[in-house]
Amino acid sequence: MLEKLRHTGRGQWLDQEMERLGDPASYLNIPDLAWLRIRAPSRKPEVLGRLKALAAWREREAQGKNLPRGRIVKDETLADIAGHPPKSQADLARIRGLSTSWAQNEIGARMMAAIESSVPLPESEMPPREDRKPGLKVRSRDADVAPKLIARSDELEALAAGVRQGLSMLDGWRYDVFGKDALALVEGRMAFSVQSGKMVMSELPGD
Repeated sequence: MLEKLRHTGRGQWLDQEMERLGDPASYLNIPDLAWLRIRAPSRKPEVLGRLKALAAWREREAQGKNLPRGRIVKDETLADIAGHPPKSQADLARIRGLSTSWAQNEIGARMMAAIESSVPLPESEMPPREDRKPGLKVRSRDADVAPKLIARSDELEALAAGVRQGLSMLDGWRYDVFGKDALALVEGRMAFSVQSGKMVMSELPGD
């Protein structure tokens, strides 16, 4: 493996990965971005706003209790609640995936507070439609690297939503392979097309 890395000139990639793994910042989970990991039930701003609020609430609950977020509430349950919010805390007893005790306990009250405080997601944070995502699969094939090692889907959506800090695709070899073109694409400075199985980037004319 090391010989292959040397032969392909990617030894520096390994150095960057080891440095990233040793950086505590790599393991931070930002509550306000947690919703990007969840498959959204709708593109309606009010639904996505509730999903963002619920996912942030769950992330804080999980961090405070030092538990996996799925032990608090599963992704699919959060998505269902975002799409069909309960009118009162008592309604939580009828939601599949939640304990009936949530209709009366403190964690149920905190969930309801998150729902009630949610606001519609602004246009600037709307995730891209599937057909607007950069050609990650094509670029990863060109680089002979698995797509998920270059960028996760939640990072692509965060990039499109305006996030520029804390994204691994904007650092090191990932930036060189994919990130710089993805950034130019979502900022409207470049367009891409696939020709003969290759991703071809072209600069868009300025105003």
